[in-house]
Amino acid sequence: MKKLILPVLLLVGLSTYAQQPTPKEIVENYLNKIGGQQALKGIKDITMEFSGEVQGQSISNTTMKKLPNKFYSVVNIDGMGEVNKTVFDGQKGSVSAMGQEQKIEGEMANSLKAQSSIVGELEYLTDVEKMSFSGVEKINGADCNVIIVKNATGESKEFYEVASGLKVRQLVEGEVPGMGKTTITIDYSDYKDVGGGIKFPHLLKQDMGMIAFELKASSIKINQNLDDKIFEVK
Repeated sequence: MKKLILPVLLLVGLSTYAQQPTPKEIVENYLNKIGGQQALKGIKDITMEFSGEVQGQSISNTTMKKLPNKFYSVVNIDGMGEVNKTVFDGQKGSVSAMGQEQKIEGEMANSLKAQSSIVGELEYLTDVEKMSFSGVEKINGADCNVIIVKNATGESKEFYEVASGLKVRQLVEGEVPGMGKTTITIDYSDYKDVGGGIKFPHLLKQDMGMIAFELKASSIKINQNLDDKIFEVK
């Protein structure tokens, strides 16, 4: 009987290894769950309106994106008005915050170009070598496949729930005013249809270490034929 132990263990190990999904399979499964690659590639623009509360103050955010690389985002806080406005025309951008404006060009524009992706996971498949499998971890008691994705601004750690196939968490490095570089945790949930069977998360939870808040979508619309003037950088 002892001679059977090693072969049995080897078979179990091989079986487990064979069942390990590749990052490409994980991302493809996610894209299928939220509408399918063909439908997602048909999104030409998107407008998202979110609201929530940060440290007792109401906050709202409107974000617009348009192919190929246009991006617009404005953040308002009750009692303070517009606290941040970011505009990117595909080549250059500007960021206005607390009365100060900064022009963004050249390599500095890479982060804005990354934010301009409507469905960033589609781009992952254009260079699968930038993804790696990092094991299985639990999020809220559910097993999640974890992948590491390298991008223009560094890398992100992403969690895709095994049961549903949906992305439920992302860890990214970012700059937070007054805190410098920090790890930002974004949780995604409440996926809803926004048209044509395409689903986007309607609840985002962000944790920046000293600041954590929740944003709920009041509206997500696709293919509204957004005017290019929205994305003009003056």
